[in-house]
Amino acid sequence: MASRLRPVLAPALRILPRTAAARVSSAAAISARRSLSLKSFFTSRKPATSDPFTSQFEPVLEQADLFHPLSKSPLAPVRAKADWIAAHGTCPVCKEQDSHSHSHSEISEAAETEKSKSKSKPPTYECPDCGYPTHCSEEHYKMDKEHHKHVCGTLREVNEDEHDLRSGRRMKEFEFPGAQHRDEAVNLSNWDTFLYTRGFLSMNSERSMRHVSHVLTYPLTIGSVLHQSSPYQLGKDLTVEGLKSLAALRHTLHPAMIPGITQSQDLRSTATHTVRIFCLGARAESHLPPHIYMQLAYLFPTTAFQIHFVGPDAIPPHTKSTESHQHVHYEQMTFVYDNSRYESYHAEAGPFNPYYDVFFLFSPGLAHPSTKDMWKPTIPLLLDTKCAIFGTGFDERDVMNDVAEIENAGYELDWLMKPRENVFRSLKHEINMTDVRQSAQCNWGIWGIRGRRYDVRPSDQ
Repeated sequence: MASRLRPVLAPALRILPRTAAARVSSAAAISARRSLSLKSFFTSRKPATSDPFTSQFEPVLEQADLFHPLSKSPLAPVRAKADWIAAHGTCPVCKEQDSHSHSHSEISEAAETEKSKSKSKPPTYECPDCGYPTHCSEEHYKMDKEHHKHVCGTLREVNEDEHDLRSGRRMKEFEFPGAQHRDEAVNLSNWDTFLYTRGFLSMNSERSMRHVSHVLTYPLTIGSVLHQSSPYQLGKDLTVEGLKSLAALRHTLHPAMIPGITQSQDLRSTATHTVRIFCLGARAESHLPPHIYMQLAYLFPTTAFQIHFVGPDAIPPHTKSTESHQHVHYEQMTFVYDNSRYESYHAEAGPFNPYYDVFFLFSPGLAHPSTKDMWKPTIPLLLDTKCAIFGTGFDERDVMNDVAEIENAGYELDWLMKPRENVFRSLKHEINMTDVRQSAQCNWGIWGIRGRRYDVRPSDQ
């Protein structure tokens, strides 16, 4: 064996000092002899040096050990969550009893509040099946078990997902692919086809799909609406006016191929247009790392983007800056963060062009009592731009409440997209911490409007 290795090692040995060459030759011979040992077939040998990237992932929890009652979790943030629910949540049986007793009594509002406080108890008893604190006692838990079983599976799923995210394992599903070759088509029919045609690592579980969809729901909701291969079609989802508005944007986003550019060149360096995406009332979408939004940019390789996050909670991720207006540049994208109200930002951002500008309102709460007044001065300004406006909601009720609020306000507008379920909604459920019976999915539904445009027609002569 050693004699067969010498011709291969000879060129390297000639350029090494004699002593070094002798050591290499000796080491090669020893290695060759060891490779023939029967012991080597049955004994696992650890490499002398481990992969520094892989070695940094030391799981705190194994995949078979993801379920824990929240208060007994080995992870401090999860235990803190149990404490918060116990402090601010409500036992559903107590709540129902209070409601029933109040409906049959005639007492003052102040006395009713005191009575409610005295009877309601915090949810400190944890369901053994989902691990969430759901009721004030085992007795009330058993009384309400018939209702609780409808949400128990979702709560357990969320429990295990949270432990998985904090388990310390290498999250391979978050290792996203880079730019795609221009001749490779992307299928935006659903999550599965998108991830497959974009070259994501294989998702081996529904849990991995939930993790990825929760992170990518914002850029993919935008991309699925604007892309020429959008899953939303005329008649079924889009109105005629909707197709007109999207055709204007797609004319900018999908320009004819630029002459003189070869397939091997980086098309991102040839961007000839800048499209502005305004995310108003921005919250979670503004906290995503910039590289997440590159999955949107990869769908439109010849377009540069400016993404404007506007709202009191629009804060760049991983920053301690207190400036109210910030710019972050990342490859072909520029991110603008402004924590002012949109009505004060509108004049600075104008003028607007329906070919280059589009608005997204992610779960804005247009009809929610705590936020509806905030949107009243904003919606007329958006409609006045004649640019496309798309909104999302947490669930069907949230979407239809916002739609009803818009329709009842008497605005001059055209509907671009009928309210419907969002193809790229998050597959992960978010739990209402004050009432764990309630859950929602980020960007569950989607709708679209635009300020009404009137066709100019010649008057009869």
